[in-house]
Amino acid sequence: MLKINYETGLSFKRQPRFFNTFFFFLIYFIFSLGNLYAQPDDQIKRIIIEKDKLPVLESLSPSRANTILKDYNNIVESNSKAISAGREPEILFFKYINNERFTFQGLAARCCITQETLATLNQIENAQDDIKGQTLILPVVSGIFIPVERGINSIEILLQENYSSHPLTKTNIYYNINGRDYLFLRSKRFTPTERAYFLDSSLRLPLDNDSFWVSSEFGKRKNPFSGEMKNHNGIDLAAAEGTPVYAIKDGAVYAAIEKDPEFGNYIILSHDLGKMTSVYAHLSKITVDRYQYVKKGDVIGYVGQTGKATGPHLHFEIRTGGKAEDPRIKLNIEK
Repeated sequence: MLKINYETGLSFKRQPRFFNTFFFFLIYFIFSLGNLYAQPDDQIKRIIIEKDKLPVLESLSPSRANTILKDYNNIVESNSKAISAGREPEILFFKYINNERFTFQGLAARCCITQETLATLNQIENAQDDIKGQTLILPVVSGIFIPVERGINSIEILLQENYSSHPLTKTNIYYNINGRDYLFLRSKRFTPTERAYFLDSSLRLPLDNDSFWVSSEFGKRKNPFSGEMKNHNGIDLAAAEGTPVYAIKDGAVYAAIEKDPEFGNYIILSHDLGKMTSVYAHLSKITVDRYQYVKKGDVIGYVGQTGKATGPHLHFEIRTGGKAEDPRIKLNIEK
């Protein structure tokens, strides 16, 4: 079987008995990896992974008939023993569609792979993210995958900051997954700070708690300009002009619009790869740019009365899957 040797490149090695039953399956996988090449100067390896060509785990429910899951578990166990003994592990990836509706924690437990491994490989920002129905890549070795390109969520950006001066060694591998390069740090775990970010699913208020009051509720209301009954898809938070406005959660600036006839100056943040958005309208000033990544608590603008506004306030919306939700409930605003 083809195996990576970090000192000399490629070699052949005798495998444990359980691989005999999996031999042809692994041969298919090896050829599906695509371009595998070494960079002799620094011995860093790059493996191109095509997600659509990975071998498929149909189910993570153990049964006598589920031989692929048995082989997967055997490989994970064998790799763990190999690493403990100072030997190199097998390099394999599988594809799994979560139609069994596992939670993220449940999936990690079934795979016997650390949560940070699955999270960083599959761009999962938070341990509470809903992964039901998602197509996921399952590795057979634990570690941390750090993208070479600019991070797209808070965990990726934090890892890039923390490992910006990390020296590359012969045990590091670049994986190109769907056109994106990752550095794999085998056996690494999240630091306490990284874990805190990953486990934190709370939203902060867009204004300081003692700086506003709710002047208009979510739902049907009479439009103050036309007098018509219309849906109000957010809440209005009355506050003094110039009050700082904060990002309620890590995200990217989807839009930063000025002088809109309705909303005046407003911002739309995209969270969780677009699963959720938040809207901040009638701002006196915008302090972020489109496509900029912001962290929870960053100042993104200031309260104003631009657009159609009867006084200084923040019109604030939260949408999940494109559907407006009551921010008072989502943020637990009681006043």
